[in-house]
Amino acid sequence: MSGLDWAWFIALVGLVLGNLALFSWVRKREGEFLRKYDALKTLHKASQKQSESLKRELAELRSGALGVGKRVKELEQSISLLQARQDEVVQQDPEARLYSRAMKMVELGADVEEIMRECELPRAEAQLLVTLHQRGE
Repeated sequence: MSGLDWAWFIALVGLVLGNLALFSWVRKREGEFLRKYDALKTLHKASQKQSESLKRELAELRSGALGVGKRVKELEQSISLLQARQDEVVQQDPEARLYSRAMKMVELGADVEEIMRECELPRAEAQLLVTLHQRGE
């Protein structure tokens, strides 16, 4: 083999070895990318499962909140009805109106004599109302 043949042979061997090295490097990088891709796929699946779980929990919370809201509305209606009935009872009871008026007078600063006269209450009851109001202040 002549010198030129050896040069071509060495160049060819160098080219083959270079290609093998490049191929090896590409395969190594491909393996790294595949591992990263698999890890990302696993993370994506996990995040999708968690997202679905959170969606279900949110739907349950919404449903519960709607139920609670409905119950609160029912209770508010019941309270309004009870307050209306209580007001009716108070208005039907003349003594209750009398005591309400007497308490209003006490709050406005009326004395025992004035309460007795205006509300037609006995002295002891008028004094009791005044005393209770003074203690509450």
